[in-house]
Amino acid sequence: MEEARNYMLAIFIFGIGILTVYSILRLTRNYSKQHQRTRAVISSLVILIFSAGIGGMHILGKLSLSGFAPDNGGLFITLALYALSLAGILYLFLRVRQLLTEREQLKELAYRDTLTGLLNKNGMDHFWDHCKSSEQLAVLYLDLNRFKSINDTLGHHAGDLLLEAVGGTLQQFSRKGKRHIFRVGGDEFVVIAKRCGRKDAEQLALKVLENITRTYKLEAHELFVSASVGITTSQGRIDRKRLLKEADSAMYNAKQLGSGRYALYKQESAPPPVKLVGSTRAQ
Repeated sequence: MEEARNYMLAIFIFGIGILTVYSILRLTRNYSKQHQRTRAVISSLVILIFSAGIGGMHILGKLSLSGFAPDNGGLFITLALYALSLAGILYLFLRVRQLLTEREQLKELAYRDTLTGLLNKNGMDHFWDHCKSSEQLAVLYLDLNRFKSINDTLGHHAGDLLLEAVGGTLQQFSRKGKRHIFRVGGDEFVVIAKRCGRKDAEQLALKVLENITRTYKLEAHELFVSASVGITTSQGRIDRKRLLKEADSAMYNAKQLGSGRYALYKQESAPPPVKLVGSTRAQ
């Protein structure tokens, strides 16, 4: 009877280990898609479940060993099952952590542009999906001037080198949790800044243009390249389509004014202010 009880306890120990790992897997499914606060709650629950699982296994293990004398042959079997259960749950936990890490890496690849290292359209969709509806945002839509002619004249390799250089320049304006940079097209980029008013957005656009508008050394070529930037800011509830459309429209207005300029989205009350940066060579 005592031996049967101990075997049942050993089975319960193993069952707790399986249940613990299963619960952790269920909780962490779609973990990366959750809001930051939700992820924090899930992480706390995972720690509690793991601790409870280990604690329960330990208590049952002590109960199963309490009825054995040192020379009892069943002691070895119970100790082996107990150790196997602990090793199994540890292995499964490490495997889960590895899978989560791999999933985060795959997500990073899915959200990043391979050429520039900036966030791509998938990354932008993820940003909008997790953005507060009342967040104060400034959206800057940036387009390179003369990029098509560079591609047509020097080839796509030169164009890729230029995009890579511009992407590296834009990276310095990224601020975790505050400012995000996206490549949304061939030579089109979007900067989204949180808690950024119109005046700060203009200053940011000016800094971006000052850094991008310059001569680039692309292997055997030296090319002067400028950019045009359109700016809009959120008004109340965020409408992603409206913001991108307004910033894109403002960018085309800036292009009409010449190289190295930015323009605010044109409001009905006043025309958009503009700023000239660097050279005014032809687009």
